[in-house]
Amino acid sequence: MCSSVVYIPGSSLNEEDLKSLVNICLSNDNERVDMHGGRRAAFKYLSQLKSFGMDLSSYIDSKTWEKLIKKVEKLQCVDYYKQNFDENRYDTFEKYWELNSESRRIHSKAKKNRKYTTEHFQPEQLKVYFNKKQIEKIPYSKATLESNGFVDSDARDNMRKYPISERKNKGQIKTIKGRIEQAVFRVPPGKQIIILDFADDRMPGGLFLYGASTQEETICYNSNTYRALLDFKYQRFDGGFMIPEFGCLYIKNVKFYQPVNPNVNKNVDVIAAACYDLTEVHGLHIKSKEDKDLESCTKKKFETIIASAQANSNDNGENTYLILGPIGCGAFQNDIKTITELWENVLSSPLNETSKTKQHHAFEEIWFLSGKDDKLEIFEEIFDLHPKERLQAT
Repeated sequence: MCSSVVYIPGSSLNEEDLKSLVNICLSNDNERVDMHGGRRAAFKYLSQLKSFGMDLSSYIDSKTWEKLIKKVEKLQCVDYYKQNFDENRYDTFEKYWELNSESRRIHSKAKKNRKYTTEHFQPEQLKVYFNKKQIEKIPYSKATLESNGFVDSDARDNMRKYPISERKNKGQIKTIKGRIEQAVFRVPPGKQIIILDFADDRMPGGLFLYGASTQEETICYNSNTYRALLDFKYQRFDGGFMIPEFGCLYIKNVKFYQPVNPNVNKNVDVIAAACYDLTEVHGLHIKSKEDKDLESCTKKKFETIIASAQANSNDNGENTYLILGPIGCGAFQNDIKTITELWENVLSSPLNETSKTKQHHAFEEIWFLSGKDDKLEIFEEIFDLHPKERLQAT
């Protein structure tokens, strides 16, 4: 199922994925789901699924659907986030205003980054994954980009040639102290680099325009990742933005620039994914610390992240470095020990029962990066790593 904007293999969507989209569309929390266009993005997917014959009546009745159509039609004319930066408070929808506005409210670091964001990302560089099952079905797809917007032909061909279950790489797990813009250039030359962006699931780049300096914004300041996220917004999500609740966005061949010498750059793949915001303030998909299924839902996110990295590894992944970390353990207040245990659980699950390989054996190395010793110590304890073998990003 597809359009020029969205592609979803219908058979890959679970009931929980559909419920998640419907929950966004029917939310009464207008500030949360409309400020950055989450409702618009979710509606785009539901309307495409409906147009291809999927029966959504068990999720949303016909009267509610008609009301939703009218609501979204009004939303398509406005951009409430733009209003925050426009001196005249104009909220008229305008594509890529984030790269054109000279508002004094936009931080100088964000404006400085514009020199890296002049070129569009191509459709095949921008992938939307809803769940692990969608990724597992890629090798069996007969879709083409020309006929229906399928953007995974490169992953499909590679997964057919190098089946993930047959990979037997070192899969060495290490900890590394430092910042992401340093760690990228610590990876040996000639290696594929895939990094995890601790993303905001409802707004491209998080507080990038405000000059914040947490992990996602740092990635954006030192690369052209922000342009890719805006291309998702305007080319994939109908002028809105969202990261699927149990999925991620995958960006191929981001340019990462060395902080001390911007003329030096590396190609890096970026996985944008989000943990639940347990403060219930910023996140698009809401769960509280008391939700009994919090851990199982977070685990599904992590499974999709790892599957997306495996599917997009070069060749058999023997030269692929994956950089992960304590996602969701800052402002979103997830428990670092719980997050680390979930990573360990996912990475140690079987890749192939016969050969006794684990998920991490699909890669050459996996680095857990943090700038804080206490967080690295927890990773080292749970993964049984020696602190003396910890790498330094600088």
